[in-house]
Amino acid sequence: MSARGRGLFPSRERGDRFAGGRRAPGFRGIAPTCLVLLGMQAAGAAPCLAQSLEDELQATAARYARARADQLDLISPRNIERAADRLARAQQENRQGGRMETVRRRLRESNEALEAAEDLLEIGRTLMAAALTARTAAQRADAPALARPAWEEAENRATQTGRKVEDGDRLAARRLADEAESLYRRAELEAARRGVLGTAMSLRDAALAAGAESGAPRTLAEGDALLERADVSLQADPGRPAEARELASAAAAAYLRATRIAALVDSLRRGDLAEEEVVRRHEQELAPIAERLGLEPGFGGGSGPVAEEIRAALLGLQEALSGLETTLADRERTIRHLQAFSDSLRAELAQLGQREAEISAALAARERRERTLREVRALFDPGEADLIVELGRVTIRLVGMKFDSGSDEIRPADHSLLTKVQQAIRAFPGAQITVEGHTDSQGNDTFNQALSARRAIAVREYVLSNMAISADRIRAVGFGESRPVAPNETESGRAANRRIDIVLELSGN
Repeated sequence: MSARGRGLFPSRERGDRFAGGRRAPGFRGIAPTCLVLLGMQAAGAAPCLAQSLEDELQATAARYARARADQLDLISPRNIERAADRLARAQQENRQGGRMETVRRRLRESNEALEAAEDLLEIGRTLMAAALTARTAAQRADAPALARPAWEEAENRATQTGRKVEDGDRLAARRLADEAESLYRRAELEAARRGVLGTAMSLRDAALAAGAESGAPRTLAEGDALLERADVSLQADPGRPAEARELASAAAAAYLRATRIAALVDSLRRGDLAEEEVVRRHEQELAPIAERLGLEPGFGGGSGPVAEEIRAALLGLQEALSGLETTLADRERTIRHLQAFSDSLRAELAQLGQREAEISAALAARERRERTLREVRALFDPGEADLIVELGRVTIRLVGMKFDSGSDEIRPADHSLLTKVQQAIRAFPGAQITVEGHTDSQGNDTFNQALSARRAIAVREYVLSNMAISADRIRAVGFGESRPVAPNETESGRAANRRIDIVLELSGN
C-alpha cells in the first residue's frame, strides 16, 4: 500500500476541502490548522503559511528517508532519484526565498515520485527478496569496506534489477536479481575471508618473512592445515563464522609459534643468541615438571641430571604401579590419576600459548585503535574540530562549522571540513554514525528544535551524497538547545552551543 493510501500524505483533493467537502478556493495545499487561523485572524496568515511549508519540507524529507530505509533506492532507483532531485530543489529554492508555489510544486513532484516507488515496494520485495537478503548479509560482513569492488558490482546489478521492476519487466528483473544475489554472496564471502582470516594470513606472512619455511617447517605446516580448514568452513556458511574464527585463531597461534621458533633458529645461526640462553630456557621448561613430580631441581650439573631424575621418578611410578597388588579398580584409579596429571600439563601449556596469542592480539588491536585516533586528530587544523574520545565512542565536534542565522544551508567554506569528516568516518568502517544538531537558548524552543534537526539532516545528506556509505549507518538527530556544553549567558558560550557533533559508535569498544 502506498503512503498516500496509508494516510501519511493526503491527496491534494482531500487537502483542498474543508470538513463537509466544501472546497476552499485560493488556499490549495494550505494545512487545515492554518485555514482555521486564517478564518480567525487574517493578520497571522504569513507566519502560518511559512510554518506549514516548513512542515511539508520536513515531512517529505522524512518520507524520503523512510524510502531509502526500505531500500526503495534499489527497488525503484529512477523514482527515488527523481524524488531526491525534486526535494533538493525545493529545499534550495526555499532557502533562497523562492516562490512558495514553486517550492510546493517541487515537493508535489517529489512526493509523486516517492508514491510511485512505494507502489512498487511489494512487487520489488517479492522479485528481489533473495538479493536483498544477501545484501543485508554482505553489509553485516562489512563488504562495502572489506570487499568494495565486489560490493559495487553487486550494487550496480541490483540497481539494474530495480529499473526492470520499474519497467514492469519481471522476467528480466528475476534474472538480474539472481545475478545480484550471487554477486552479494561473493562479496559477503570475500569480506568474511578478509575479516575472519585476515589476522591469521598476516601472521603467516610474518612467519614466512622470519624464515619459518626453513626454521620451523612443521609448525608452519600445522598453521597452514588449520587455515585451510577455516577457509573451507567459511565457504560452507559465511554467515556463521564461529567455527572458522576458532580455526583461524588456532592457525594464528601456530604462526606466532613458528615465528618465534624461526627467530630463535635464525639467532643461533647468526650468532646473535648465545647457547647459554637456549640452555636456560630449556631449564625453565623442565623446572615446573620436576616440581610437580616432587623433585627439587638443581641445574649445577646441567639439565641432563634433572631430566634423568624426572625419568627416574616416572620409572619409579611405573614400577610402583606394576608392583601394586591391588584390585583392578585400584589400578584403574591410579591410571586415571596419571592421565589427569598429563592432561593438566598439556592444558597448562595450551593455555600459556593461547594467553600469549590473546595478549598479542589485544595489544595489536589497541595499537591500531590508538594509531587511528592519532591519524584522525591530525586531519583537523586547530579551530576546525575537537575530538572527544570515550569508551566505545568518538565525537567529532565541528567547532569550525557555522550556519547563517536561521539557515540549514551548508556554506561552501565548510566543504573542506566535511571532506575531513568523511576521511574520519572511513577510518572507522564499522562505526554507527549519528549527526547531532545543537543550538543555543536564544529564540523559540520549537524553532530551535526544528532548526537543529534540519541542520543535522543537511550534514547527513551531504555525507551520503559525497561518499559510498550505507544510509542505515548514519542518522540525523536535532537536540535544539537541550544539550548545552557551555553557559548560554555569554556570547562565547552560545557560540559553543551552536554546533554539529559527529558521533561514531565503535564496535568492540
